[in-house]
Amino acid sequence: MTRLFIVNQLSERVSRKGSVLEPLAKQSGTKCFSLDPFDALPSAVSRAAKDGVDHVVIEGGDGTVQGVISAFLYQMEAFDSFPSFSIVPGGMTNQVAKNIGLKSAGAQFVKAALDGPMDAVDMPLLNIIDSAGPSYAGFLFSTGAIPQITRYTTGELHRKGIGGSAAVLGGILKGVRGDDDALMQITPVCMDGLYDGPHLGTVVTTLPSLIMGLDPFWGDGEEPLRITWVDQSYKGLAKNILQLWMGLKGKDRSPDGLHSKRVEEIRYHYTGDIVLDGEFLSIPSGKFTVRATRPVTFLT
Repeated sequence: MTRLFIVNQLSERVSRKGSVLEPLAKQSGTKCFSLDPFDALPSAVSRAAKDGVDHVVIEGGDGTVQGVISAFLYQMEAFDSFPSFSIVPGGMTNQVAKNIGLKSAGAQFVKAALDGPMDAVDMPLLNIIDSAGPSYAGFLFSTGAIPQITRYTTGELHRKGIGGSAAVLGGILKGVRGDDDALMQITPVCMDGLYDGPHLGTVVTTLPSLIMGLDPFWGDGEEPLRITWVDQSYKGLAKNILQLWMGLKGKDRSPDGLHSKRVEEIRYHYTGDIVLDGEFLSIPSGKFTVRATRPVTFLT
């Protein structure tokens, strides 16, 4: 197996405690690429294809994982065999790593995991395709209230030193309490064939679960995209979220303005804020499609 380590020195845990992969790279003779600057990543991917890299280990947060795997997917045709990926949690929230990453960032644990047999999980990512520009790949996409809460958590809670899952939970709780209009603004959205009208927000993912066990999806089917949206007539939001957190998914929540389905693709017409894996995207046209990528193999 030919490995490449990729480290983001600016990720929250890495910047505080230092990289786990860099000393391991020196011990094992593995090539290690530092994402400084991030603009050099495409050339590193090209070199990985030429070198026959078949296993990429990423150390960073959700945005780092999204950016690195996106760069590899953009150059997928350059690889004789597309590499598998492993994730060392190095960010603040590490939503993706908690689902399909290594369970610890401890140096001994990471070394033992990479030295031993690893379990394989095949899973697609989301592919957000701008009708007038580039495409993006990631794991968790949202419109409406979630971007509003993201601004709050990064601008207020992180500034106060509250990070990780606690910050996300704090933002969600403040939003569902309904005491801050800036976090719960209604915006218009059109999702062809699904919904057209004012909405509180949408959440789309291919991940099997979300933050701290909350999995707000209950649509049936085998389609790769899981989507939940909340329309303007919503009520009892806190109660519904609590019930979903408890795993109660058999109830029809449409009378409360909550809807969930599994779909092949979603064609959006939306000009409000959008977030992919905690990073704001700019799609000025407001017209974009969300699909699934080809399955990617993650080794854990």
